[in-house]
Amino acid sequence: MQLFQRRRWVDPHRLTEGSAAFVRQLEWIDAHTSMDMAGWRLADSDRLGAILATTTYDDHDWFLAEKDYLQTLSAYGPVNNAAAALTVGEDTFERWDSVEDLPVGWSLDDTFWQVTDPKDVEPPGEAATRWTNVEGAAGCIVWFLGGDGPMAELTGARVERWERIH
Repeated sequence: MQLFQRRRWVDPHRLTEGSAAFVRQLEWIDAHTSMDMAGWRLADSDRLGAILATTTYDDHDWFLAEKDYLQTLSAYGPVNNAAAALTVGEDTFERWDSVEDLPVGWSLDDTFWQVTDPKDVEPPGEAATRWTNVEGAAGCIVWFLGGDGPMAELTGARVERWERIH
């Protein structure tokens, strides 16, 4: 299984309307493709505006075909531009391969922790799934955790708690 992530940052001065435009964009994508996108906001008051779109799939060629199809839909441009107009900085993309055999229908919980680390460390918490980087975060591994998050302080790791908004 692979997990695709697109990170964006809503303008901190336009959080309400930016988050709403992001959700509308994901709803539009879901209505016109088979991608089944989920949307998240970073649950960290020190980093306002971080949002994340995710989808999982088994066949990367299928994902690329869906992405290409999406780009051909003339109505997508205005939806994408409306969301992009309320964001700041550059979008980043990450793609991960699962290391474990995950059950059919696996998905992230409505709230999850993501620990991204360049070291191949032991699981940082209970109920963790380990993934390796395919694109974006070169040389890193990622752990997705439910519950209360990492059980220990992790030096050098990117530790994030995400809450579902779509």
